[in-house]
Amino acid sequence: MKYIGVDAHSSSCRFSVFDEKGVEVDNLAIETNGRLLVKYVRSIEGRKKLTYEESELSYWLYEILHKEVDNLLICNPVKNRSYKKAKTDKLDARQLAKLLRGGFLSPVYHNGSEREQFRKLMSAYEDIIRMGVSVKNRHKSLFRRTGIFVDGERIYGDKSFLEGLKGKEEKFIGQQNYKILLQLEEIRKAYVKEIIKYGKKFKEIKKLKSIPGLGDIQAAKIVSQVIEPGRFRNKYKYYSYCGLVRHPRESGGKKYGSTRADGNHILKCVYKMAGHTVLRGKSQLRIYYEHLRQAGRGHKSAYNAVCRKLAAISLSIWRHNKEYKNEMISIDHLK
Repeated sequence: MKYIGVDAHSSSCRFSVFDEKGVEVDNLAIETNGRLLVKYVRSIEGRKKLTYEESELSYWLYEILHKEVDNLLICNPVKNRSYKKAKTDKLDARQLAKLLRGGFLSPVYHNGSEREQFRKLMSAYEDIIRMGVSVKNRHKSLFRRTGIFVDGERIYGDKSFLEGLKGKEEKFIGQQNYKILLQLEEIRKAYVKEIIKYGKKFKEIKKLKSIPGLGDIQAAKIVSQVIEPGRFRNKYKYYSYCGLVRHPRESGGKKYGSTRADGNHILKCVYKMAGHTVLRGKSQLRIYYEHLRQAGRGHKSAYNAVCRKLAAISLSIWRHNKEYKNEMISIDHLK
């Protein structure tokens, strides 16, 4: 068995190859060219395990290399931070190969399916949202610097507020921000239209939309990030993946508080936002929240419980191909 670590970049990929005895048999940099990468991997004799970190190149590398090796593991870069004290491509590739050989890497799920392709569209949509938030923050800051304070979203959609800016430069900047926001909103609407159209391929989106607090975009985010619900052995594994739980810290029999799970930030945002929407409604989930409050739980604790309940329901609905009904939050659940 050969253990291959790859430090991948847009210009070059550094390969480090170890044998079963832990001896490095090759360390080589190759141009990031699909034909050259496949040729090199094929030249390595014997059975092969290969790993690289999740990045923008992950899906492309998976497509060209997964059939060339016996096992391909795309690992979580966040989990690997501790070893990167000395940072070079050569050392990174070598360390990845060592960690692969020892079985110490945390995998990132890839299966090359159409749902994973859907993730590309959703990722681009997230980029547009982040751009909009950035421009909005700069726009509001422009008003605050001149002593004008406006609550809510009106400042972004009403051009008349620009008249309150006194300086010539401030007015010019405000006008450009306003134009950018209009353009980004048009682009966002186009993305939403395309996401809804593309999402019709996946029947589970319609099922997920039946859950209170989840709409087209939120359901699409769940499908594009989860890809396959069978990945998770139970709802508790899913909670951790979504970053909806905290893990206790303990040493020498003493407890030192807890640390937040390093989960999927997109899914965490989906369920947190859905939780806020639920608390404004009158569904059985809202009754579940009220029951927890009456039982002595604080708002934050009860709200987090609702978010986890939403996550559990969405996973169950997808697995069993059924729609949400209030009866799913039964009296037994409330006791």
